[in-house]
Amino acid sequence: MQVPTQIISAHCVVAFPDVVDIENAPGLRTALQRIIEAHAHTCDALIADLSASRFATATALSVLVETRRRTRREGMDLYVVVPAPLARKAFVITGLNESIPLYATLGEVPGRAAPPVPVTAPAPAPPARMPRQPGGGHRGECRTEDGGAAAGEDRPAP
Repeated sequence: MQVPTQIISAHCVVAFPDVVDIENAPGLRTALQRIIEAHAHTCDALIADLSASRFATATALSVLVETRRRTRREGMDLYVVVPAPLARKAFVITGLNESIPLYATLGEVPGRAAPPVPVTAPAPAPPARMPRQPGGGHRGECRTEDGGAAAGEDRPAP
């Protein structure tokens, strides 16, 4: 698999495909391994550029976790450029943003002019509460419009 790669001020920038899935992941893993081996002595960091991705699949996250292990073994840093909010959310939900630095643009990566954009976890949604049903129903009970138990069951309310 050919993966567009360029060297920018001691950073090896790898452009990821728009979707990483089980079909292209093996080729991407092999390409990343070769890039890391070839540039470990000339690059301080590998930048995974996910700018073409609107979302991050579990397979993409898996590839990045493996890439992080490889870059660390070679003494390189790993940075991820991920501008799409939905893709960034996958990193936050899984907690990968705690171990893999995320940036909205290539210009924000360390060694560049602009400082990094912090990624914070989204505020948790309030717990859903089921309202009390008219006719005496309780949470977790399924009642019909006339107040009787669903499916012909007639159970007393607890």
